[in-house]
Formats: sequence, C-alpha cells, structure tokens
Amino acid sequence: MNIRSLRVFLPLALLALMLLTGAVSVVLSLQQQQRHLTEEARLSVLADVSRLVRLTSEGMGSTSSLVAAEVAQIASRPQVHRVLLLDERGTVLNAQRAAWRGRSLKEVAPELVGERLQQATHSRMPQWHMQPDGSRMDAVQSFELPLQNDELRSSRRGLVYVAYDLREQRAAATRSEVQARLPELAGLLAVFLLMAWWLGRHVTQPLARLDAAAKALRASDLSVPVPRGGFLEIDQLAGGLEALRQELSATWHAIPDLLFELDARGRYLRVLAVRPELVVQAPQSLLGRTVHEVMPADAAQAIQQALDDAAVSGAVWGREFALQVPAGQRWFEVSVARKTAPDHGSPTFLLISRDITERKEATVSLQQLNEALEQRVQSRTAELLGAKNEAERANDSKSEFLSRMSHELRTPLNAILGFGQLLELSAQEPKQQRQVGHILSAGKHLLSLINEILDLSRVESGQMTLSLEPVPVAELVEESLALVRPLAESHGIQLAPVPTLPSGSRVRADRTRLRQVLINLLSNGIKYNRQGGALSVHIEVQADTVRLGVQDSGMGLSAEQQARLFTPFERLDADDRQIEGTGIGLALSKRLVDMMGGHIGVDSEPGQGSTFWVQLPRSEDGAVISGAPGDTPGNAPQHPLTAWGSNAHLQHAQAAQRPDCTVLCVEDNELNLQLIDHLLGRQPGIHLLCASEPRQGLRMAHELRPHIILLDINLPEMDGYEVIARLRSDPATATIPVLAVTANAMPGDAARARSAGFASYITKPINVATLLAEVERLRPAAPPAAGL
Repeated sequence: MNIRSLRVFLPLALLALMLLTGAVSVVLSLQQQQRHLTEEARLSVLADVSRLVRLTSEGMGSTSSLVAAEVAQIASRPQVHRVLLLDERGTVLNAQRAAWRGRSLKEVAPELVGERLQQATHSRMPQWHMQPDGSRMDAVQSFELPLQNDELRSSRRGLVYVAYDLREQRAAATRSEVQARLPELAGLLAVFLLMAWWLGRHVTQPLARLDAAAKALRASDLSVPVPRGGFLEIDQLAGGLEALRQELSATWHAIPDLLFELDARGRYLRVLAVRPELVVQAPQSLLGRTVHEVMPADAAQAIQQALDDAAVSGAVWGREFALQVPAGQRWFEVSVARKTAPDHGSPTFLLISRDITERKEATVSLQQLNEALEQRVQSRTAELLGAKNEAERANDSKSEFLSRMSHELRTPLNAILGFGQLLELSAQEPKQQRQVGHILSAGKHLLSLINEILDLSRVESGQMTLSLEPVPVAELVEESLALVRPLAESHGIQLAPVPTLPSGSRVRADRTRLRQVLINLLSNGIKYNRQGGALSVHIEVQADTVRLGVQDSGMGLSAEQQARLFTPFERLDADDRQIEGTGIGLALSKRLVDMMGGHIGVDSEPGQGSTFWVQLPRSEDGAVISGAPGDTPGNAPQHPLTAWGSNAHLQHAQAAQRPDCTVLCVEDNELNLQLIDHLLGRQPGIHLLCASEPRQGLRMAHELRPHIILLDINLPEMDGYEVIARLRSDPATATIPVLAVTANAMPGDAARARSAGFASYITKPINVATLLAEVERLRPAAPPAAGL
C-alpha cells in the first residue's frame, strides 16, 4: 500500500503499534495463566495418585470402601476424566464407573498400554504426562498388591491411574483474561485518538505549510517566505528550505549566462537574463511566444532540434549558433535538459545560453598557433627519435658488452677452477692441498666478483626481473644460516638460533634474491666480527611488514662510515684488515630490496657492533611455499668435489656395470678440451671424442653416432644453436642428447637453450659434480645398438 500523506500514515502507524502492544500483552498474560493452570493440574493429579497409592499400601485394599470413596471424591471434580486401579495383568480393580471394573486396560484406557505401562510397573515414583496440545494430563504410580496365601512378601504390583481433561478449564481461563483486558484496550483506543489529534495539529499541518512554500519555489516565485516555528526538527527543515530559497535566488542572479524554460514546442515559460543586451528582445516580451516567432530561422531550428534531442536523451550540450542581438553579432552555446513536470504533466526544458564569442575568437588564434607549434613539434620529435635510437643502441651495446665480458672471463676461469678441482682430488701433501685451496679460493672470489658485477649491471639497466611470492621467513633464515655455518665455524663465530615465529609468517619477495641478500648480510656479519664473537638474527612481525635484523658483535660503524655504505666498490677499512670481499654485495642488496618494495639499513655505534636490517611487506597468503629447487632447507650444500668424491667409489662401481659410452665434445678452446678429457678420463667405460670446430663435430657425429654430445655455444663459423639444429635435422643424430657447456650466463640463455633442444645447460666455470652427474644420467642403460 502506498501511503503518501503523513496525516494517514502516522495515525495508522500509531494504531498498529498500540494494537500490537495490547495483543502482545494479552498473549503473554494468557501464556502465564496457562502455565500456572498446568502447574496446578500437575500438582493436583500427582496428589490424587499419591493418596490412592497410600490408601492401598496401608492395607485398605484396592476394592475397599475407603478407596472407593476416595475414587468417587476424585472423580467428582469437573476436570477429572478417568480414575483407575489396575492389577498386574492390567485388569481394572476399581474405577469411577462400576461398568469399568473387571474390564481390561486396553478397553478402558488404551493410551496407557505400551512402554509407559512397563516403566510405571517397575518404578515406585509417580510419572505424569501431558499431551502436546495441553488438553489432557495424566499420572500413574505403582503399588503393592495384597499378599496371597503362599506369599511372605508381595511381588505383584498394581497401578493407580488418574487423567484430567483441561480443555474446559483452559477455555474458561482464556475468556476470563480477555474480558479482564477489555478496559485496557478501550484505554489504548482513547490514547490513539488523542495522539492522532496532537500529531495533526503539531506535525502534519506545519508540514503542509512547508509543502506550499516548496511549490512556490518550484514555480520560481522566490518572494514567498518559508514559515518557521513548531517542533525543532520541523523548524530546522523550514530553516534549510529558507536558506535554499535565498541561495537559489542569489545563484540565479549571479549566473552570467541566460536561463530559459521552454515547452516542447519552443514556447517561453520563464526567462532569467542578467545581461538583457544578449537577448533578442526584452525578457518580459518573450513569455508566451515561441522561438520561431522571435529568432531567425536557422537559430530557431537549432534550438528546436536541441529540444527534440533532449526529449529523447534527457540532455544535450554544446549546440552552437550565431545570432544578432542588441550587443551585436554574437556566438552562443546552448545546453538543454529535460525537466519532468510534477503530477505526470508534460515535461518542460531548461535551456542555458552562454556567450562564447571570445572563445570563438581565441580558437581561431589558437589554431594559428597550433599550426606553428606542430611544425616545431615535428622537428623536435625527429630530434628525440634520433636520441632515443642512439640510447637504445647504447643500451644494446652495453648488454652485448656484458654478455661478451661474462663469456670471456668465464672461459679462462673454467680452466682455472676445473683443473684446480682436479688438483684438489689428486693432491696428497698438506702443502699442495693448501696451495690448490688458494687457487680455488681466488678463482671463486673472481667468479663471485663477476656474478655480482653482472647482477648490479642488470639491476641498473632494468634487465633483471623478480618473481614476487609469499616466502616463509623463518624457513629462509634457517636455510641461509645453514649455508654460512661453515664460514662461521672457520672464523670462530657463534650463530644464535632463529626465534620461533607464528605459523604463516611470510613476506612478499623473490625467494632466491632475498636469500642472496640474507647470505650477504650474514657473511659480512661473520667476516667483520670480532674473533670468537656472536651473530644473531632477529625477526619482528608487525601489522603490515616483517623486519629481519642481523646483529653482530664487531667493531661497529661511525656515522661517516654508515653514510658510505651501500655504494658500489666501497669497502671502508676492509682492505687494511685484509678481509675478503668485492665491495658490491651491500650495493646489490640495497637495489634488490628496493625492487622487492622493501627497505634496508643499518643501526650501529662504534664499539657496540652493528645491526643490518631488511624490512619487507608482509604477505597474508597462506599457501605453503616449498624450497627452491635443488636446495635442502636447514642443510648447507656440500662442495661440488666433496660431494662427488664422497660418492666416487659408488659411482665407479655403478659405471663399471653399465655399457660403454661414447662422448663427443665440440669445443674450440684447447684448455677446455683438456679439462673435459681429464674429467671424463676418470670415468670407466667412457670414450671421449674431440672436435675443435663445428663442421668437424657434425661430421663425426654423423659417422660415429656418439651416445652424448657436449657442445659449446660460441664456436667459429656457426654457433651452437645452428649446430644443434643441423643435428636434429639429420635422422642419424636426431635422438642423440646434447649438453650445452658454455660461458654464456646472461638471463634467458638457459631457457633459450632448452627451447632449442639441449638436454641440459652447464655454465662455465664447470661444476665437476654437475657435469659428471648429467653424463651419468644420459648414459645408455642397455648396450647401444650402434657406435664404438
């Protein structure tokens, strides 16, 4: 029902509220009275059963006159429905009706037959029951039957059953309660009538006066004042309407544009013009006339078309036309909006006309300036395009230089570290082992320097990409501590255990790069620590971030030293203290943390140690993040040669049981060929073939059918990608597995190699264990069908 007037809605709402209140009160009272009646009936029926049981138990017998009189007295009450005394077989011994005596319980009270009868027979306590609708209530209790001739104590039990019919009592109580509440309902009706009169006088009538003032405003009669007074809320509403009237009047007089209200045929209904010199005729003379009567045909047609379009779409903007007015030839821009009439009348249209003559003149001047500017822009664009192309060429040259530098440096390092690892295996004397260790340590230091320089260059050139994911903090810290534990033991540094964190504490970061940052901070904390010092990791989980702190007990840093940190190749006094390092680790760490959306810094005082911290955004992702491939969390990786040497006997035994394998190595560097020869020469059953240029390698592969091919990427005449393409196109070599052994270590090189068909990708300097493991993996498990 749509109630539009408060005069109807408020009284009806008040009446409904009062009726609801009265109804709820009556219902609650009836419920309370019925509960009271139920409780009285329960106590009464239990008392009746108890009296009959007591009489029969005192030796009166179930058929004695005293028991019969008690049964008759109980049955005389109007609510009593049935009174029965039964023996153990369910036969009626005594009842309110003589006709029931001697009959079975099924004939007289079938509702008592069943489980309830058995429970009552075996219990000495009274049991009462009421039907779900509350109309009937009964109670039953067992008693001992008199002794028979041969019994010392009776084992037979009878039952006393009393049933009440409460329907008449409940109906009478309901009628009584309703009749008692009639005066209250009459009083509520009187209060309703008084409240309706009061609301009409103090609420609905003031609102009706406000409605009349609002209608005057809609009719553009701004001279009608808004009545004030009455309740606070109504007075505030009137004050707001009065403020709106004054603001609307001031706004209409402050608008520099022309405002018209027209009907669908273009007839003027209202004119508001602050500048009458822009109106074709006097504003008052336009009322009641159409635009076709007072304007030239083209201007009148433009306005009529705008009205027709607004009738369909609701509003139109930006219609322009020229018009001769008392101020001269002027350009106008009109906007039209449809105005829905009250009470479903015909819609009218509000038209705003703006003088845009100056804008039109400025547009012509701007077009001329644009033409001149366009010529300058084209010239400047050509210059910028040339500069952009030059910058791209410089960037490509830098990438090519980095790639070439990486390749040229890794090639000699391959021989240094490769032969060094072989010497480490064959050296027997401690002095020789130390000398070989110095060679390997220097080579690894140089390789680390190359990797860090390349990483730093890739970060600064924007070529490094990160894969951000939820990373478990405690797990990554434990993994990093395991990796640096051998270094800590060699320096005599005590590593504190990682504090326990709540389950699910994760940061959003690149797992590999974050581990690189942590290992760098932990390594610095060990190398720059005191002899016999300590190193600990503190983890602070905050609302949106997680802060990792690496605290050492070293010499500490001054403010001037802290300002020089995180700068490439800045090592402070590390050279004087003969501490190994490149001076790039902290600079690279800062750039990596910045790329992951975090912060890195240091808190330190001279003589008090230092705390390097990393703060990263906390991740709410609950997914379980597994460790990086090839890593075992919590265990430090073994040295490649140590891992290979520890399993050397097992590998030799396994290789001795496998068939012979022919390996073809295509490599243009003589030292690298010698290294491969020494490495594979230790393996039983492997025959090595060497080719120093690609065409020779293709010919040997086609004729000799090796089982495995080791192929360098950078070869003379043709590179490794062209070589593998030719191998795959030749049916004789299409299935031979090819391993890339190359110094190319730039991003994307490994992915490109795998997509080209390489079975594996091994970078130089060669990791001996990795190379031997790949060769063993690809060796044939059964005797080959062809080959040497």
